[in-house]
Amino acid sequence: MADNLQLPPPGGPAGFSAVAAQPGSRPGRAVLTAALLVVAGVVLGLAGGAIWAAAAPRAVYQVASLRPPTAYATNPETNAFIATDGIYSLIALAGGAVLGLAGYLSGVRRYGPVPMAGIVAGAISAAFLARWLGPVLTGQGTFNVQLGSSRPGELLRAPISLGAGGALAFWPVAAAFVAGGLELSSVLRARQLSQDGGQGHAGAGLPSGRPAARGRRGRRRAAEAAAARPAAADGSARPASADGAVAADGPAPSLQPWFPVDPAPGAPAQPVSRELPPEAGA
Repeated sequence: MADNLQLPPPGGPAGFSAVAAQPGSRPGRAVLTAALLVVAGVVLGLAGGAIWAAAAPRAVYQVASLRPPTAYATNPETNAFIATDGIYSLIALAGGAVLGLAGYLSGVRRYGPVPMAGIVAGAISAAFLARWLGPVLTGQGTFNVQLGSSRPGELLRAPISLGAGGALAFWPVAAAFVAGGLELSSVLRARQLSQDGGQGHAGAGLPSGRPAARGRRGRRRAAEAAAARPAAADGSARPASADGAVAADGPAPSLQPWFPVDPAPGAPAQPVSRELPPEAGA
């Protein structure tokens, strides 16, 4: 007959390992998933660059001369350049988070670290593609031609450009943070379930009920609980053991006070023991 104490508890570590990923068990699928994540990063980078080109403000320049072609910003204190970098940073954070979430759900939790490398590579590709596509869509290639063919005083809208190169790092950082955070949370949750299941398995063979009272405090509580129980039909109390259990059979001993009691008027004085109880003397 099988020993039930050796079986893992339901929902414990065995239930998790049955559905958990086994990194490296399918290297071909892991590599394919990583490649698909790189492609997804390229698509997100192109989409991010298009959104950046449509949402970012463009500074206005005024042509000053044609020999050589020169133009100056109409508002030297314009916030267009700062806003352009800020919009790119927001797109990078959002795109990286989407790529990290998709990569975790489709690859990391199934195949381990290989798809994580694909997430990072795809995010880096998205960062440079978005920075390249935004200026192209806003006329980077034709701006110099327009400047050379314009008349002095004519207004031109300059193409957008990324002034803060550090914003490129937002793509891979956001993607790795989301995917790695989800993976870490999954590992910690599995470890907690394993510990809870181990504690339940260790306590499976223990009898149910209240644990026995131990020490001076336990005996004191047991004595208080026994004193709070109702007396028997004959008015006597049942003796209680150290753990608070009441004896079923046997006469109840009479309780004698340890402190001196004044005798009744006219009755002879009785000797009283000054011996303290075990608890008081301990």
